[in-house]
Amino acid sequence: MTRRGGLLGPTGVRVIALVLAIGMIAGIGAPYLLQAGVPLWTVLLLVLIVLAVPIVAVVRAERSRR
Repeated sequence: MTRRGGLLGPTGVRVIALVLAIGMIAGIGAPYLLQAGVPLWTVLLLVLIVLAVPIVAVVRAERSRR
């Protein structure tokens, strides 16, 4: 019996994990980023990208199952 790497494969999982880790750091550090002078739109964009990654992965996985 062969084993598949999952729906996304090992590289996809690593990329998603990296984006989520950066997002967690940005989410926790958002007040400090704003205080340091990073524009609000940049922080919001980063948080939205991080929130979109797992949602897109779930939708893609559900679509490929059908």
